[in-house]
Amino acid sequence: MLKGQIIALLLAIMLVPAFALAQEKKGTVSSYDKESRVVTVKGKDWEQKAKVPSKVAEEKADLLKDGTKVIVEFDDRGGGDVRVKSLTQ
Repeated sequence: MLKGQIIALLLAIMLVPAFALAQEKKGTVSSYDKESRVVTVKGKDWEQKAKVPSKVAEEKADLLKDGTKVIVEFDDRGGGDVRVKSLTQ
């Protein structure tokens, strides 16, 4: 029984960082570079640059315009590699 609890605790600890890395925030698109597919989104007290996957860039091109208010979910892969996981309005 104790062994099962320890295993459950270890699994929970390992899964916490995965949830912490994906962050959903509300902000405004301040710039988007089509060639590098890097978007800059600004909130009240934050600013984030992130790479936009080609599929998201194609499907959500209308949201990647300056001044568009968006809800964006970032995926921080570490080492400064931040990607857009989802983009909605």
